[in-house]
Amino acid sequence: MNRRITQIVLVILLQILISLVLVPVTAESIQDATIWANKGKALAETKDFQGAMAAYDQALQLDAYYAEGWKLRGDALMALERYAEAADSYDRAISIDKTNAEIVGKKGRALFMLGKYRDSLDAYDRAVSLNPNVFLNLDGKADVLAALNRYSEADSMYDAALKVDPRSNATWNKKGLTLAKMFKNEEATEAFNQSLTVYPGSAEVWNNIGSAYFNQGKMKEALKAFEQAISLDESYIPQKYGDTLTRLQQDKQAAAQEAQENSSGQLTIQAPSEIKLPPSIFLINYLMIGIGLLAILSLGVVRLFKTRKKEKKIR
Repeated sequence: MNRRITQIVLVILLQILISLVLVPVTAESIQDATIWANKGKALAETKDFQGAMAAYDQALQLDAYYAEGWKLRGDALMALERYAEAADSYDRAISIDKTNAEIVGKKGRALFMLGKYRDSLDAYDRAVSLNPNVFLNLDGKADVLAALNRYSEADSMYDAALKVDPRSNATWNKKGLTLAKMFKNEEATEAFNQSLTVYPGSAEVWNNIGSAYFNQGKMKEALKAFEQAISLDESYIPQKYGDTLTRLQQDKQAAAQEAQENSSGQLTIQAPSEIKLPPSIFLINYLMIGIGLLAILSLGVVRLFKTRKKEKKIR
């Protein structure tokens, strides 16, 4: 009996100890975790990502199964360029919310920034399969495909992303770069123009469209684009700017030389109808023609005479 009572007491004491060590997740603690998460969001908006991290950690101490808190923590780590830790934080969130396409895609972006393109592509494949209409996942998957030099697939994926958000100037720009790498410079130019329609103030895109024109041999258009890039950012010197100026100068010199050669030729060469011969030339020509005719006639007479002579001998 005493042994039985002792066992009961020990069980009760153990339960008390567990309740003291492991704080149960209550509605109050969840509410407090949300408060800390909101504080972290406010700090993140001010670019205080370290402070935001501390707030998210407080929230997760109160509720270790707070998927949104782990996701937000991962976002802060991404902003701090701590990509490996961000991937781990997103993993914790995914373990709690396995079907959240947004979080899976965020893990894909962290892996992409780490240069783990194969793992990143796997994550994006899963994210897109969970929800094919999340712009960031489509755009991110296209980035990975482009990094793997799978340009045709990347182009198709950028198209899918642009169907969701056709106003993304960055995606239009990346599509243009991908097309340029496939030597489709005219299509690349169209994509860059779409990007500039959305945001015409990008020196980078003006440089890219200038390069596309350069590759097509359109030097004047290329120069205008490069000059526009410089006007938007004076510190921005397009890579092919100097080459374009050189080509234009060479074309100008070649055109001037050709014009000079044509002009020189017109002074020395006359059309046959414009040539005026002196009267003595005509007299000599007629005399030569007469001599020629007499020679031909003489030869004919000689041959005829020889032929008749042979005929008489045969008889």
